[in-house]
Amino acid sequence: MRSKSKIKLALILCVFIYFVMQFTQIYFQRSKLQTYNGVITAFQFIVCLMTIKIDYKRGRIVSLVCLGFSFINLSIVILAQKNFSALPGLCNTLIYIVTVILLSFLFQSRMEESVTDLLTGLKNRRGLLRELNAKVEDRGSFYVLYIDLGNFKFINDNYGHSYGDQLLKIISKRLLTVIDKKGTVSRIGGAEFVIVISTRIDIESLVTQLLNTISEKVTIQLNSSKTDSYLTSNIGISRYPQDANTAENLIKFADIAMYQSIKNKKERYKFFDKSMEETFINQMELEKLVNESLIHDYFYIDYQPQYEINRKQLRGFEALLRMKTPDGTIVSPKDFIPVAEKSDLILKIDDYVLKRVMREFKDIVTFSHNDIVISINVSASNVGDLDFVNKINHYLKESGFPPENLEIEITEYCLVRSVETTIDNIKKLHDMGIRVAIDDFGTGYTSLSYLSKMPVHLLKIDKSLIDDIEEQKKNRDFVNAVISMGHLMGCKVISEGVENENQLNLLEEQQCDYIQGFVWSKPISYREARDLALN
Repeated sequence: MRSKSKIKLALILCVFIYFVMQFTQIYFQRSKLQTYNGVITAFQFIVCLMTIKIDYKRGRIVSLVCLGFSFINLSIVILAQKNFSALPGLCNTLIYIVTVILLSFLFQSRMEESVTDLLTGLKNRRGLLRELNAKVEDRGSFYVLYIDLGNFKFINDNYGHSYGDQLLKIISKRLLTVIDKKGTVSRIGGAEFVIVISTRIDIESLVTQLLNTISEKVTIQLNSSKTDSYLTSNIGISRYPQDANTAENLIKFADIAMYQSIKNKKERYKFFDKSMEETFINQMELEKLVNESLIHDYFYIDYQPQYEINRKQLRGFEALLRMKTPDGTIVSPKDFIPVAEKSDLILKIDDYVLKRVMREFKDIVTFSHNDIVISINVSASNVGDLDFVNKINHYLKESGFPPENLEIEITEYCLVRSVETTIDNIKKLHDMGIRVAIDDFGTGYTSLSYLSKMPVHLLKIDKSLIDDIEEQKKNRDFVNAVISMGHLMGCKVISEGVENENQLNLLEEQQCDYIQGFVWSKPISYREARDLALN
């Protein structure tokens, strides 16, 4: 609305100056003071430039009309009255017209570049926001579709960025083909697209068509051969004006719906509803709480003892982050960790735990009679970062913690997100003497070909596989296979969540190396861990 008001004001000002110029010019002609014509035209040119700056399209039209009248008027003076003193003004006006045209197209080019994704040619986030704001001003109803290509990063990391760029271009063209002239497509992130489309179309049919076209095989030339890829996707949908009345909230709510679709796993697309907004608000509150916890130290760490299964000898501890608010409320990691993982807060949490554990356990591992290992969970975002190893090295030097007593525990998801960097980082950690453990093994997507490339020391069997090991033969067979696989790869194997003697005996029969769980110890405080390690 402000932009339109500025255009109207500039237009009125331009017309006013034009008429003032015409009347003044007539007066000056009578007074034989043609010198002032150039000054008046120059003022008019300045207003034209201001109008173009505000809106290059409308400003170009307004400016050319006003300058065109001046050109015609001066031409009449020269041709009809044979008054050649107006010739310099005519030339200046012609120059002004050419300048206005060139500047308006320059502004247009720069504006289009600023709102365009250079790789795909689609609108970028800025272009999307401009479009949505215009649509909100027009008050017509429309849908916002938020699309995420779930396994794009995995393909991009394995085949390279050039391959990933070609893949995005192909998907962009497919989306444009489906949408055609019914709406617009924008790319607002690495593998995230937003479609804006009228509510007059059959949205469910369109979404199904989009999902199907994305999932079709993509064949791209890679080196000397053609490589096939298949993409997964999820879509979240918000509606104007039912769900939100601002561009930012429409995008945000569509993103929330998309995330719920991913979380649900059974539904490939989801419409936003108010219950999701409540979930989102809760997530924002948790995010705020995490920030406060990092500042005011609401976090504390429990330590889960790990034992050698044959001798019940202490192997070490897994550091478990906990949160306790000033009013005594315990906040579960299952609540705040997923929220932190959606932002850079997870990196701050990792840094907090790494520094605190190294500082607390430095003297313990130095003076302990046993070769105590301290295992610290690290997020996929961190372990896949190019600077991760330098960060670990800095913390080791800062605390004086011996690297041979440190174990970095990563999930299988780390390998899905950033394969090349993660493998390179793991090799560097190994060279520093640091151990690496794969957490929740058997529940993710780890390829054995990846594991064979990495110097992994420990495989950790997820608790969900241990829970039914007594009743389910399939679970026992699977756990046995994981243990055998780990030993075949030269790794030790630890089972987490071992809660009773029957589970313990079955794991011992299957030659599992280590266990952790309530059967021998619940998570304990730092002081208890220190006493246990030093005795």
